[in-house]
Amino acid sequence: MSLRAELEARVQSWTAANFPAIGRGPWIRTCADARHGHFQTHLPMVAAKQTGGNPREIAARLAEECLPPTDWEKPSVAGAGFVNYRATPQAVAQAAQNLRANPSLGVELDPQPETIVVDFSSPNIAKSMHVGHIRSTLLGDTLARLLKRIGHRVVRINHLGDWGTQFGKLLLAYRAAGRPEISSTNAIQQLEEFYKQGHQEAESDPAKMDQARAELAALQSGDPERRRDWELFCARSSEHFREVYQRLGITFDLEKGESSYHEELPGIVEELLRLKIAENSQGAVVISNPSVAEEPFLIRKSDGAFLYGTTDLAALRSRLRDLHADRILYVTDGRQQLHFRWLFDTAQRWAQKVALEHVWFGTILGPDRKPLKSRDGTPLKLVDLLAEAKERAKKILLDKRPDLAPDLLESKAECLGIASLKYADQMPGRNLDYVFTWEKLLAFDGNTAPYIMNAYVRTRAILRKAEITTTPVHPIRLEEKAEEELARQLLLYGDAVALAASDRRPHHLCGYLFETASMYHRFYEACPVLKAASPALRNSRLTLAGLTGDILKDGLGLLGIPTLEEM
Repeated sequence: MSLRAELEARVQSWTAANFPAIGRGPWIRTCADARHGHFQTHLPMVAAKQTGGNPREIAARLAEECLPPTDWEKPSVAGAGFVNYRATPQAVAQAAQNLRANPSLGVELDPQPETIVVDFSSPNIAKSMHVGHIRSTLLGDTLARLLKRIGHRVVRINHLGDWGTQFGKLLLAYRAAGRPEISSTNAIQQLEEFYKQGHQEAESDPAKMDQARAELAALQSGDPERRRDWELFCARSSEHFREVYQRLGITFDLEKGESSYHEELPGIVEELLRLKIAENSQGAVVISNPSVAEEPFLIRKSDGAFLYGTTDLAALRSRLRDLHADRILYVTDGRQQLHFRWLFDTAQRWAQKVALEHVWFGTILGPDRKPLKSRDGTPLKLVDLLAEAKERAKKILLDKRPDLAPDLLESKAECLGIASLKYADQMPGRNLDYVFTWEKLLAFDGNTAPYIMNAYVRTRAILRKAEITTTPVHPIRLEEKAEEELARQLLLYGDAVALAASDRRPHHLCGYLFETASMYHRFYEACPVLKAASPALRNSRLTLAGLTGDILKDGLGLLGIPTLEEM
């Protein structure tokens, strides 16, 4: 249990005995200004507001009656009714020593574990993954890692766009070209060209549009030849996706396309009509609720075609029925907020008993503060972004390590380039748009992956010099300010993981790792380790350095970022 968690438990116990009506908090937070203390509570002001009491009097009672853990300073009352707490260096040292012996590194399991489906990435068949997919892919992966780390059963789902109008246009052009072989080496480029051609023809010629609709109808009715073509498109596209996911270290428990729900859609629409959740409107079927939006939720067009929303309703029911989901997280960009408001409202009225969350994110911007695109103005392909990240990382490594063997250079450049992309994408708050610049994300100074990875490398280098392979277990002594600050920071790791998971915002963990790396660099400069003043202090600092590395590695791993033992 961390220092904060131990204090929280004591304050909650006191609150339950004295103010049982005001809830469980949490009541303890880290002080914004360490001069006032390490932790603080505003509980007395909440209690006073509900009971009509005097907040400072309640604060004085709390400070007197609810004693902090052993070796803490006496609590102090401040302001309108805050209580400040400070742990002594001895208490911090003992807690850090306990943390070293804790295999979970202070990360506590959620007392109410759930089965949580995380729906993320979701590329479209026959189209390249582009830069817009990276945010959903990385955010979804990190959330899945965080939720699993705190004890939830997580099901990772890739909901593929493999059905719909675009396939009529694709089939139109592909069949007109004589159904040529789709090369495995450049399949996605071929498919994109066929789609562009079919789209242009259908949009400019009503007769061609009718042919595209006929192709789609034939596919959806099970025509064997169209089905074989469609299956080929799906197979070649999946090869492209797997290549990208492999480089990013992304895995899924289930990949399921929109097509897998196609047979269920008519029945769902009829059920919603029968329950009077949906209604007929000018030949179409819609769901209306002015509290969600003025425009209704369209689930079947007047021509009988189903929509993205209909498929999402079928997928939702399947996840509840087949996966026994307690909660579903949809990780998409912010432009889909209205769609998910409609989906969640419909699910509630449909009595689908599952917690639903739309975890949305902002846009990646170029230096011109417009959505990031390639030089020719088209969406930047993800494979091109990954390739450039590796090449830029390679140049930086060559400048720093011209002695690197070619194979090591390749592997380190791949690791460093992709790590930099991952961290730069998750470091800002997810609802924010952010400006993408290569110079910032690959910098070895500042809030970047290379800076944090370099701190980790330093922790491992010092253990190697001491001829130690794993973090030692020695009594921790805190004699200098820099080592006490570092130890207190390490004790906050579990809280950072819990906050990032519960808030669905990895930037909390990024901020924690950056602060930890910064404190370790200060410790490294201020506190001699191998040349410490005594063997006991040397062992203490080796333990502290190793524990820092363990936490940096674990935290980066939760962001999907592997570490390097040497830069």
